[in-house]
Amino acid sequence: MPPMAPNRRQPWDLTDDDVSAAIARISKHDEELAREAQHVYDTLTWGEGPGQLRRAGVQDWLWYRVPTKYMTDEAGYMGRLADTAAVLFDELGLDGYAEVCRDERTAAVHAAFDRSDAEGLEAMRKARDASGIEPPDLDDFVWGQTMGMEEATAHATVEDALETALDSGDLVVGGRAWRARQRAITAAALDGRHPIEPGQSWRTAVVTERIGDWVRNGSMRSDRVGRRRADIANRLLHPIDPPPNLTEHMAPATRLLDLLGDHQPLTQAGYLNRAFVVRVHEQRPWEDPLRTRRTPRSETDEIVLHRLRGWLECAGALRKRGKVLRRTERGTAMTNDPLLAWATLIHSVAPEGWDRFVIDDAAEILIERGGAPVATGDLFDEIATDAADLGWRTTDGGAQRAPSVDDVRRAFHNSWALLDLFGFASEHGDWRDRAVSVPPAGESTLLAMLRAGAAGPKSRPW
Repeated sequence: MPPMAPNRRQPWDLTDDDVSAAIARISKHDEELAREAQHVYDTLTWGEGPGQLRRAGVQDWLWYRVPTKYMTDEAGYMGRLADTAAVLFDELGLDGYAEVCRDERTAAVHAAFDRSDAEGLEAMRKARDASGIEPPDLDDFVWGQTMGMEEATAHATVEDALETALDSGDLVVGGRAWRARQRAITAAALDGRHPIEPGQSWRTAVVTERIGDWVRNGSMRSDRVGRRRADIANRLLHPIDPPPNLTEHMAPATRLLDLLGDHQPLTQAGYLNRAFVVRVHEQRPWEDPLRTRRTPRSETDEIVLHRLRGWLECAGALRKRGKVLRRTERGTAMTNDPLLAWATLIHSVAPEGWDRFVIDDAAEILIERGGAPVATGDLFDEIATDAADLGWRTTDGGAQRAPSVDDVRRAFHNSWALLDLFGFASEHGDWRDRAVSVPPAGESTLLAMLRAGAAGPKSRPW
């Protein structure tokens, strides 16, 4: 698709008088069209003047608000409003915005919404992505579905930078490596100087806002959780350095990925075949206190192998296709990159939801106590209390109740066993007197886990 035309004038160069004059010119030919053009202008600017107009806002109005926010059964109203907006933008010299109104993508989005909301929303997402204006996620920054004021303003700042690049020809949608250029422009805008906060970039301001929300959301429900998070918050403002000897720590994962190769056949039941399991048993790249001398008969006889395989699949390093377990592009990269393997562990040590809450809350408690040993009974009691205070609920026999210590214990052990395997956590004592602690290499890992959640994208406002 050819690039959009640039504007003859820019919104910030227009005045209220320019808009009034444009509406008056339209009125000379069609008074009803002029009234509707005034409505379009008022809807797009919210009384803030023409300087508020942006291509991203025009696209959002055309592709989302017009199809979903107008309560009418009138046939063809979406196309009529798009045509009206195009006439208005022609008069204002905003040719690029007029072209968006007349673009085939706009007509396709409207046609999809006429068929169903689901088809319309999918068409809207594709149109936004193809426009070049939608700020992309970066390897080290993901936009939230729910945004605070700083993040929303940062998002708009990036949209402006992308629009400027499109108008100047610095970014050509569909051109060679245009996605990489789009990401570079996004990163540069995010790292640009914040206009109000001294010493801050937009990126650091967003991280600060997210961590502040994390602390406040805890404080709203639990004084103890809020106080604990406030004590940790400043340590999460900047990326956490990985522990030393990372190659050694992540060897269980990187060596297993190497042994797996590009793919491994699976049994009828979906387990790794016995020949491979025996090979791992003989070469195992990890310490297993429960190792037996007996040759394993199946994958489930090798508990650590089974646990690692499950985590690597959840982390996207392995993918099961039919009767074959394939190493993904991410898995191949992790094989030779312990730092990537560690970063993957940070983000996927536990499934999102209850399991992730339990291991993160345990990390908060242990960091607050300086990594000193904590009896598992005391730890689980405290996590269960925190869960109840923060509103977690589970269903038992059809009735809702607060999570119990047993619920905590079940969620805790698999994730903690992974951290223990990599040397980032420790569990000790006999079965009657168990305790957990954090070795020096584990503190940075637990902090990085907490930062991933506290400074990461938000999918809901609490």
